[in-house]
Amino acid sequence: MVDMYTRNENSLKLVEIQESVLPEDEWLIGISNLNYFNGIGYSMPMNLESEKTGSMNLYALIPGIFYCSGQQTSVDAVLIEVTQKELFGMTLSSFRPEDVRPLDIATGMILDESGYGKTVRLSIETLGSFHSESFLKDAGLSDNTFRYSREIELAMRLSSWMPTKVLKQAYASSSFLRTRIIRLLEDIEFFGLTPRRRIYVRNQKHPFGTVVEVRYRMYDDIVTLGSERGITCPDDIDLENELSNLTFSKGIGSQSETDIESAIMDILQNIDSELEGRIERDIVLQKFTGEMRI
Repeated sequence: MVDMYTRNENSLKLVEIQESVLPEDEWLIGISNLNYFNGIGYSMPMNLESEKTGSMNLYALIPGIFYCSGQQTSVDAVLIEVTQKELFGMTLSSFRPEDVRPLDIATGMILDESGYGKTVRLSIETLGSFHSESFLKDAGLSDNTFRYSREIELAMRLSSWMPTKVLKQAYASSSFLRTRIIRLLEDIEFFGLTPRRRIYVRNQKHPFGTVVEVRYRMYDDIVTLGSERGITCPDDIDLENELSNLTFSKGIGSQSETDIESAIMDILQNIDSELEGRIERDIVLQKFTGEMRI
């Protein structure tokens, strides 16, 4: 059975995967407990004797409810193979903890009638109320700068003009983020909190990322009274064999090691427990932006 842990260990947050590590026009946003793995779950090295064949790269795992823009569907986890390369004497990883961005936000910002910024509570109504055109004009940045600059270049320009706290408030209530959050909230409101039986996978076989249909043996065995555990990938046996060997070290709960299925079930149960069955979009938003305690 899945591990239960107390509410004071809960750290459910809205989470984004940085665009810089995703294919063009792809974005991932969801709800996850970042305390579960103390950030990202990295797979433990496999036994070299039992695995001289296949890939030896590690995988990064983030269980939760995530919406994937490219496939326009939700998944139970994000699983990304981590590759490394040497450049100028430095080892660079394809995916790092800082590529996961927690949206730990409770307030946004709007421009009042005089054009000044005003802090507001983040809600369905205030999402999207901050418009980038006025923002960029006041910051002295042209549309071309906004359109063609990389994310980090734009952030550096804006950070020299505005405090980080204000930047977060502007981002939180931007139409840019609103679209993403609303898609996630609509998905949760429509499909509820049951397992999607899908995971987002990016690896060498799927370099641009793909959504894989899966089955959960332990979850299904509650009905069939079987004893097997772990995920299966009916449409990709090779991937199933690769993923079934992955184990992860977690930061909370009674057991130190877990697998993909157990981690997913833990987090889904955590989300369901915290929401107490409430899936309305305004309730979910307020819950995970710190404005409401159910």
